[in-house]
Amino acid sequence: MPKIVDWDAKRDEILSATWRVIARDGLARATITAIAREAKCSRGILAHYFDDKADILGSALMLSHRRVIDRIDAQTAGRTGLDALRVTMIEALPIDEPRDLEAQIEISFWGRALGTPALRDLQNTEFDQLVSRLRGHLAQALAEGELAGGLDLDFAAHQLVVLIDGLSAERVLYPDRVSPARQVAMLDHLLASFRPAGAAVPAVAVPPAAQAGA
Repeated sequence: MPKIVDWDAKRDEILSATWRVIARDGLARATITAIAREAKCSRGILAHYFDDKADILGSALMLSHRRVIDRIDAQTAGRTGLDALRVTMIEALPIDEPRDLEAQIEISFWGRALGTPALRDLQNTEFDQLVSRLRGHLAQALAEGELAGGLDLDFAAHQLVVLIDGLSAERVLYPDRVSPARQVAMLDHLLASFRPAGAAVPAVAVPPAAQAGA
């Protein structure tokens, strides 16, 4: 009887192998041969699941983003306003080993996107979706009276994305400069600046990963 293979599971397995190659050897060395070797399969098997190398790399990036969103959805369930916003941001910051790998993958794609219009378009779409999510949390926080009345929500959402990108880049290049605890402290400082003048800042939990990396 032929072996039944879960199509989606096998694709994810190959994409996880792609992540490991990128993180270990860099994007330039993430060749079809290297990915097949890491995934313990043949080049022919890769061709069965993906059109070409560009398809593999784009899918790897999408899977990385999807897993971040899945975590965010799980952790923000039942939360609102600034609480939901803070949790969303923490899930997107590289404060532990799995998130460090996600940051490495993301940063690796930036240079490639400059010369690859399709990948650049994908990155732009993902950026817009993240901004929209953050802005939605900000709008809810404003409606609940947690934010200063004159706060520019579009500008604030952009600040948050820049914080994610900047800390991710520093974490990849200079990990000792931005410990998990420092990342959370910078996030909380920015969120505090969104609140009304003189507003009391509630005590918030620090993620265990950030405590360990203080």
